[in-house]
Amino acid sequence: MFEADLGTSRTIELRYPTIQVEDITLTPLTGTFTAIRNSKGIYITGPLHSKMESECARCLDSVTVPITIQLDDLFYYPPYTAPPGEFVVGEDGFLDLAPLVRELSLLEIPMQPFCRPDCKGLCPECGQNWNEGSCDCEKDDIDPRLAALRSLLD
Repeated sequence: MFEADLGTSRTIELRYPTIQVEDITLTPLTGTFTAIRNSKGIYITGPLHSKMESECARCLDSVTVPITIQLDDLFYYPPYTAPPGEFVVGEDGFLDLAPLVRELSLLEIPMQPFCRPDCKGLCPECGQNWNEGSCDCEKDDIDPRLAALRSLLD
């Protein structure tokens, strides 16, 4: 692609059943993106689709979260120097997409993923998963820090 004229593009299809990117596992990673040569490097753009394992914010069970990663970045190559934090084309001419895919994957995880919309969560006293059944803990709607105020109601 380096010898190609400016504006030359190539469509690249990814189909990985499972891929490990440092501490993240993406199963599967699929999609099609376009690599375009410009005067400073190779610009890549396009969507990738995958699923990641996470924890339910209410019950802490494992949950599979679908994600869409939108590639939209420039990989610089010599003689241009990449600004700090930007990506470069390797000396071997390959683009290492792993750091970019990892970064974008982490940004796509919801702040509070749920195993299901009606997840009941955990008992704050004994830790029982309320999705699996109730517990014998006494229901007390008063915050323990304010329990002394209860005596004023008596």
